[in-house]
Order: sequence, then C-alpha cells, then structure tokens
Amino acid sequence: MTEEEVPNTTFLKWVVIILGILIVGVASAIGVILYKRAVADEPAAISQAKTQEIPSSQQMPAKEYGVIDIDAPEGMSAIGVSNSEDRLLVVYGPDASSPRVVIVVQQQTGKILGRINVQK
Repeated sequence: MTEEEVPNTTFLKWVVIILGILIVGVASAIGVILYKRAVADEPAAISQAKTQEIPSSQQMPAKEYGVIDIDAPEGMSAIGVSNSEDRLLVVYGPDASSPRVVIVVQQQTGKILGRINVQK
C-alpha cells in the first residue's frame, strides 16, 4: 500500500469559521433591529402630530357671514379651489394649465385677505 499525501486544509477551515461567525453576527443584528422596532414607542412624526393642536369646528365655531362675491378677473375663470390652514385659495386663469391669480379668503369670516398675481 502506498501512502497518499493529505492536502493542507487549514486555509479552508479558517474561511468556514469566519463565514460562520459573519452569518451568526448578521442574523443577530437583524433580530436586534426587529426587536427594537417592535418595542419602540410611536414614531416621532406620529407623536408630534398628536401633540399639535388641530383647530376643529368645535374649537372655533363658524361665523355666518352671508354671501361673499369674488369678482373673477377679466377673461379668467376659477380653475381650482383649495384650503390652507384657515384660508381658502381660489385660483383663476384663462385655462386649467395656466393659473394667473390666486385670491386668499379667510374661511372663518369670509374676508378677502389678499390677491396673488402669478407672472408668466
């Protein structure tokens, strides 16, 4: 019988050990991250939104102000209405793709606060 020479596997053993340690470390990190997210308090944005006072119709009773006439600028029609806080924004323009004037109305009183002219 002849003796065969055994190959040196020390390098491969070290590679397997290091990869095993890395796999265990990454799995542990993922577990810790998931645990922290599950146990963590509410996200900052949600808790901040809860602490801010939001005016409602119960806190600020609406006043009746009758009929408010807003004259449309010559050659333009209303192309959009939106609200921002306690203000109503009425957008006028010759067509829907080119706004020219924004009229700001206070919702609680119906008073026209101002006018914004949009330049080309």
